[in-house]
Amino acid sequence: MITFLIFSYTREDIYFVEPSLQYVVVFTVNKRGDKGGVTRYYPRNYNPNYVMYARPFGYKWSVCKDPENKDRMCLDFPDAYSFSVLQKDTVSIYISKITELEDNEKSAIPINVDKNDSSIYVFKASGKIFKGLYEELAMVVVLPLKFEIVGYYSTSQGNWRQVANTLAYYGSNVPSNKVYVFFKVKEDTFYRELVKLIEEEREKREEITIERTERGLLLRLPESVLFESGSAEIKESGKELIREIYKKIDFSNIKELRVEGHTDSIPIIGKLAEKYPTNWELSTARSSAVVRYLIELGAPKEKLAAVGYADARPIATNSTIEGRAKNRRVEFIIINEERKVQ
Repeated sequence: MITFLIFSYTREDIYFVEPSLQYVVVFTVNKRGDKGGVTRYYPRNYNPNYVMYARPFGYKWSVCKDPENKDRMCLDFPDAYSFSVLQKDTVSIYISKITELEDNEKSAIPINVDKNDSSIYVFKASGKIFKGLYEELAMVVVLPLKFEIVGYYSTSQGNWRQVANTLAYYGSNVPSNKVYVFFKVKEDTFYRELVKLIEEEREKREEITIERTERGLLLRLPESVLFESGSAEIKESGKELIREIYKKIDFSNIKELRVEGHTDSIPIIGKLAEKYPTNWELSTARSSAVVRYLIELGAPKEKLAAVGYADARPIATNSTIEGRAKNRRVEFIIINEERKVQ
């Protein structure tokens, strides 16, 4: 965490979390009643290039030791009544999964938040001082609207206020403080609409499933929903379903739509083998057919991918009729811009 050497003055920190969870932009303003120098302490391995802007000019970087004799990167400012810094830090400095909290931090988890829910992120920021007190301390976290705040905590007493996805802490005469903000991805409108569509389809067709995965939103359709056995020509009823899925997708807000074809392990024989020598050709032909139809509907081809996996990625055993039916499927993987926090 980044720490400061402070002589009784006001500090305001605003943290802007980027939607893909790749970085956090931090704007800090510090004011003091008398003119003097200040040293801002960073971790020893901190990259000075992350600092985009700092005032007053004339500051200098150095390697030094803080008052606790720890090696630090130091940003030394000249004498002034105030200073400000704008920096763009990697998200790993501030954000992790709730399941990755250290044991001594788990007491910060509110009782209404599930500490074992790996879908919950925790934002952590601290203000540590070595001398004096903060007369006023404000720490503000601004989250994109795609996230939902589920809880928060501070190690020092103070006032909290939340307006939409902006959460602010304010404390007076605070010696030091650490804030924890717990949040997760909302169940967006797109996801809810797809779930509704799938529930409607289940009433008249074989089972269709939807789930969130590490790769993205996965929509799984049995082979028979889209194709006749041994065919890569989409049925009219299958086209109708693809049209409904297409209408739900805002392609301007996704990175890629992957269409993946899968088969069972039974080899292709007879006359059909003249057209599709193996299951690789059949699975690829099916995914390509779906992609071609999406392009006909107006989907941007640069955001589409067609992949055939044959029987290489089964989800059930191929030793039973039921298992083979599950393996014969087409999957839509909707990949947005979000990246997993490391």
